[in-house]
Amino acid sequence: MAPANRVGFLYSGSQQSMKGQFAAFKSLLPAGINLIHHLVNNNYSQLLPGAQGLLNNVDVLVAAGGPVSAFAAKQATAAQPNPTPVVFTSVTEPVESGLYVLGGNLTGIAGMTTEMDAARLRLLQELNPAITNIGVLRNGMRPNQPGQWTKLTQAADPRLHLNRGDVNAPGQLQQVVQNLVAANQALLVTADPLFNDQRVVVIAPGGHPLNIPAIYQWREFVDDGGLMSFGPNLVEEYSAAANYVVRILNGEPVANIPLYQPTTFELFINGSTANALNLNIPPSLRARAHVI
Repeated sequence: MAPANRVGFLYSGSQQSMKGQFAAFKSLLPAGINLIHHLVNNNYSQLLPGAQGLLNNVDVLVAAGGPVSAFAAKQATAAQPNPTPVVFTSVTEPVESGLYVLGGNLTGIAGMTTEMDAARLRLLQELNPAITNIGVLRNGMRPNQPGQWTKLTQAADPRLHLNRGDVNAPGQLQQVVQNLVAANQALLVTADPLFNDQRVVVIAPGGHPLNIPAIYQWREFVDDGGLMSFGPNLVEEYSAAANYVVRILNGEPVANIPLYQPTTFELFINGSTANALNLNIPPSLRARAHVI
C-alpha cells in the first residue's frame, strides 16, 4: 500500500455523535493513512459540495451517516470519468433504493435499520400488550420516506394505530417528540442519523425524560438513558466499513466487494429507565435482552 493513501470521511452529523463508531473505524486503518473529514452537522445541503470537495483529494470516500451522505457521494462521483470508490455505512435498502448497483463504484453496509422497525413495534407490544397507539418519529428529510412508511404500516399488527411525526428541519425535533409523547402510549424512533446525533433531545426533550416506553435502533440510546433498542451493532458496522476501505486501498476493485449484511441483532433494555416508568419487563423479553 502506498504511503500517501488518502481517505475522505463525509458525515451527515456532528463529531460528538460519531465518537464511538469513528474510533472503531479509525483503529482498523493502517498507520500512515491520511484521513480527511467533512462533517455537515445535519445541514444536508452541504453534503454534495462536501463530497465534491473531498473527491479532489482522496483515493477512497467513506459516506457515513445514512442514505443522505451515500446518495450525495453517488451523485458527486457520477460526474467523474473514473469514479472514486465509495464505501457507505449503515444504509437501509441500498439495492431497492438504487444506491448500490452490482459492478458500480459504491459498496458498503446494508444497515438493516428501517427494515427492522416492524420488529421493534412487536417488541413494544410484547413489553405491554395493552399498547395500541404508537407514535413514530421520522426524519422527513430522509430519502424514500413514503415507501418506508407504506412498508411499516403494512407490516404492523392491524390492531395498532400508528401516528407519525415528521421532522423537516433539525430545529423541529424537540417539539415533534413532545407532541408524539403527549398523544401516544409508546414511541418508535425510526433509524436515522439525525436522531442518533441528537440522542439527548430524543430521550429527554426539554430536559424531561420520556414518560412512555420508547424503542430505538442503536444500543447507544439505551446507554444514554433510553428504554429499549433492537438492531445491529453500529460499531461493528463501522469496523466492517474500515475493512472494506483497506481492501480497496490494497488494490481490490470496489466492484468485487459485496454488500455487507449484518446477521446479529441485539436487544438492550435499560433497567433503571424501566423502573422509572414502573414497567415490569416480561420474562420472554428479559431472557433475550441485555439488561443494563
